[in-house]
Amino acid sequence: MKAKIAILFLLIVVCSFAQLKGPITNQVDLGKYSHLLFVSENGSDEKNNGTKENPFKTIQYAVSKANNLTESTRTAILVAEGIYEGETIHFKKFIDLFGGFNKDSWERDVKLYKSAINIKNEQRTIITSDNNIIDGFTISNAVFRGKGAAILCDGTSPVITNNIFINNQTLKPLDWNPKYWHDTANDGGAVYGKDGASPLIKNNLFVSNKTENGRGAAVAFDNECDPKIIDNVFYRNETGLDDPMRSSDGGAVSIFRWCKGLIEGNIFLSNYAGAKNDAGGVFIALWSSTIVKDNIFVDNESTDDAGALFVGGQEHRYDAPLDPFPSKEDFYVTIDNNYFVGNRNPSMNSGAMRFTMESRGEFTNNVVAYNNGVYFQRSETKITDNIILDNMLVIETKEYLDKTIIKDNFIWADFTLDETEAVIENNNMLDADKYPGNINKPLVLNNDGIELSILSAYYLKDKSHTELITAFDVKDDLTNRIIKSGDKWSVVKSHKNGVIQIWGNFSAITSLQVLPTYTLKE
Repeated sequence: MKAKIAILFLLIVVCSFAQLKGPITNQVDLGKYSHLLFVSENGSDEKNNGTKENPFKTIQYAVSKANNLTESTRTAILVAEGIYEGETIHFKKFIDLFGGFNKDSWERDVKLYKSAINIKNEQRTIITSDNNIIDGFTISNAVFRGKGAAILCDGTSPVITNNIFINNQTLKPLDWNPKYWHDTANDGGAVYGKDGASPLIKNNLFVSNKTENGRGAAVAFDNECDPKIIDNVFYRNETGLDDPMRSSDGGAVSIFRWCKGLIEGNIFLSNYAGAKNDAGGVFIALWSSTIVKDNIFVDNESTDDAGALFVGGQEHRYDAPLDPFPSKEDFYVTIDNNYFVGNRNPSMNSGAMRFTMESRGEFTNNVVAYNNGVYFQRSETKITDNIILDNMLVIETKEYLDKTIIKDNFIWADFTLDETEAVIENNNMLDADKYPGNINKPLVLNNDGIELSILSAYYLKDKSHTELITAFDVKDDLTNRIIKSGDKWSVVKSHKNGVIQIWGNFSAITSLQVLPTYTLKE
């Protein structure tokens, strides 16, 4: 095989395993703001003027008092630790909202000083404007009969960073009885954007967000949006709690209808698409040209197709002719440098991914292992430089689709080509004898997996991770390595000073397996 493949996979490890994911504390540059307003549980809206010494009591009142707002005269609202309730927060342009401050010293640490927004009575939490920052909050328990229970971006493009979204949920539409399956319901259990919304969503933690009937339990976008979803953790989000019409694809994220977008450097762990829907992790459909790169997909599950990732071009449509096939400039999906491990679907053919419905794009430099299949159907795809250790299915075509190209891969499992033609060359594959121009040479990976005995394990529910002390010190940094204990999968959150933090509740384990990095020996 070509030496370049080994070099590519060395780069995957450098890129994927070093970067911390989820919320971090960034200090606020107060000098760039013309106005500062302070909010504290112990403050007063009636008596105080919003200074550090005399803070307001509610975020809503602070927003109402921010005036004379322009790009050069922005206002920052600083919110101390505490629980903040009230009515829906309606942002204005050029307001930035920062949480995670000590109520006395106003020192900032988003992990130590929890600023929680908890809007009740079936209201949405926040409606954004343009030129907003929302940073350093725990936004939880929003229950809303509509789209976007925690945050709505209606054509707006805020910056949403370093927050925890937990247990937010959209309820199904009332008296909802569409004629056909797959109609749009109440998407976005936590965050929803539509009609050109292009926010930056970075370094957030999304846990246990849900939809009764709607796509994207954590995050959903619809209609010409261009979000940047970077370095977040999506854990145990779930769609389709009450969905008889299969309208709840995307257990964590949904990108739908002529959107673009970047999904980069995220962890998708144990997300679930229920009620016979697709994509336990990420759903991309209806001519959306999204880039999916440097992500880790582990233990995601669908109840129909695609345990981790679903990519489709045409809509599931029963009442109208199909769309004309768009040009490459208008429709192209990139899936590059991702890990797909331990994902599943019930038909056991697309646990890692299904790429279908006249999709076009590339699948390059990925690792696929311990899933129940990867599936390319009726698509135009360039599949190169991957390590694929699960059964692979390439089937069907249309007269206007170019041939799929399968080149320079390691495919060390059953490979099926049916009802289509493809260029299959220079692969190292188990079934090489069926395809001239390929070789069969046993795959040799670096033996860098580790078996660890656990001395103690403690689950921190508010942080959604377990802290482990091991029987011997591990010299290598295990951050973002994929682990397995019994039938449970997870990802290492951090590894520092002899303490290993892993996402999820592993308080009962006595041993764990750190999977290899799947890098090739030279």
